[in-house]
Amino acid sequence: MYNKILIAIQGEEGPQFLQKALELIHPAQGTITILHIKETGLTHYGYVDQLASSISKEQFIDYIHELAENQQKKIQEQIIEQGDRWNLNFAWRVREGSPAQELRKEVAALNYDLMILGTKPKAPGNTSSKVKEAMLKVFDGSILIIK
Repeated sequence: MYNKILIAIQGEEGPQFLQKALELIHPAQGTITILHIKETGLTHYGYVDQLASSISKEQFIDYIHELAENQQKKIQEQIIEQGDRWNLNFAWRVREGSPAQELRKEVAALNYDLMILGTKPKAPGNTSSKVKEAMLKVFDGSILIIK
C-alpha cells in the first residue's frame, strides 16, 4: 500500500482523470496530496505575435495567467466535491512555473511513493511527454499515468 500519494494536475487532463485516479487509490490509508501546477511559461502557446507591442504581449500574458487562476479554482472545486464523495482528505498544493521543474522540486522536498499523472491531447507545443520522461529519470517511487 502506498503511504504518500501525489496527484499532479495541470488542468488539461481528460475529464475522467481525477475520478479514475481516486478509484485506483481508494481506500487509501496514506496521505494524498493534490499538486496543481500553473504553468507560467508561454512556450506551449506558440509564439506570441512578434509584431505586437510589448503592452499587448503583457496583456496576453496576464490573460493566460488569469485563465490558469480560473482553471485552478475549478479544479479545486472538483477535488473538494470528489473528496466528499469518496470520503477522502487531500492536502492541496500549488506551484507556478515549468511543470517538469516544479514536479522535480516537489518530489525532492517530500518523500512520495506514488505519483499519478494525466495526459494531454496531442497539440503543437505539448510538453506533456517530456515532463513524464523527466519524472522517470528522477522519481524513485512508482508512477501511474492515466489517459
